[in-house]
Amino acid sequence: MNLDYNRYMEIKPFETKNLVFIDTEFSDLDPYSGEVLSIGMVKLNGEELYIEIKHDGNSSEWVQKHILGTLTDMKFTREQAIEQVQNFLGESMPFAVAFVDNYDVVYLTKLFGVGNLPFRWMSVDFASILFATGINPVKFQHDSVGAKKFYKDLGIDLKKYKHHHALDDARLLREVWLKLFISK
Repeated sequence: MNLDYNRYMEIKPFETKNLVFIDTEFSDLDPYSGEVLSIGMVKLNGEELYIEIKHDGNSSEWVQKHILGTLTDMKFTREQAIEQVQNFLGESMPFAVAFVDNYDVVYLTKLFGVGNLPFRWMSVDFASILFATGINPVKFQHDSVGAKKFYKDLGIDLKKYKHHHALDDARLLREVWLKLFISK
């Protein structure tokens, strides 16, 4: 991956203050059968929220292998999770930023209900930003050589973050955002 960081200098985000970085983990990639298992949110100012949600249903084999073992015994009901997120975000209606927002927004919509998201319905997909600056987001995986170089070039220590952990993935995305768009 040949990265030209000057490309980011040309990008000026529309919103620079009212942002929340989000990530979710869920029981299955199939949104018809899957449910949200955990939610990580980090505001631009560093305030954080992490919630795990009670789930008694089935989980995909991949989720059983990579996600379930990282979860704790501290689980919220769906109603409690909604209340926690709403209290965390308040009335601010931030723009939500996710690495690949498709699944995060689908699962959060399933949780909150259509039209009831606590952030703007038009989320910011960081993978699209990478794509627009010439980086193939498919190859931009946490543990890929290209991603490791990208993080290293930004001065980010990946060892601080657990991969596929909703809060750590949201923290990592916030740190990347700060390095690319705020720390110039």
